[in-house]
Amino acid sequence: MKKTHMSKVDELREALKAKKEVKADAEPRSAAPESSREAEDLSANIKAAEEEAKKHYDKLLRVMAEFENFKKRVSREQEERTKFANENLITEILPALDDLDRVIDHIPEDASPDVKAIADGVALIRRTLFNALAKFGLKEIEALNKPFDPALHEAVSVIADNEKDDDTVAAIHRKGYKLDERVIRAAQVIVAKKG
Repeated sequence: MKKTHMSKVDELREALKAKKEVKADAEPRSAAPESSREAEDLSANIKAAEEEAKKHYDKLLRVMAEFENFKKRVSREQEERTKFANENLITEILPALDDLDRVIDHIPEDASPDVKAIADGVALIRRTLFNALAKFGLKEIEALNKPFDPALHEAVSVIADNEKDDDTVAAIHRKGYKLDERVIRAAQVIVAKKG
């Protein structure tokens, strides 16, 4: 017969069962008190082993739960790291977008067709660059005519404007951007105040 690995509780149960069988078959009546004491000792040992096994099982469950939480936390951190891995690179490219915006904004309305063609080319380059960055989660922060939000906007000045509500963004000095939902650069804005 193959011997399988048995737990301490199973070994004690087997020992108790064997003792009871031996007692029933071979022991004379006079040895009963001693045999009874051995049975009680074995029962106590079984109970102690069961308690110890229960403690180990509870500990195992706690360790397994902690490990699952650890795996989830590491997975979340890795996902976050992957999501924002390009943040530094994108932040370094933003000034190039600003420069392209300045070129486009400074083309006069009455410019020659050649200058307008160049402006259209610059606008195309700007759009292509922004679309490439948008694939990695870059978004412009909408600011113009929106309520001032210090989490999204940085006020560089305040102007009096009776046509706009108080604390409304009247103009954008420099565009702001988010990477997914994280603000990587607040928009620099001019805020309107009445009177």
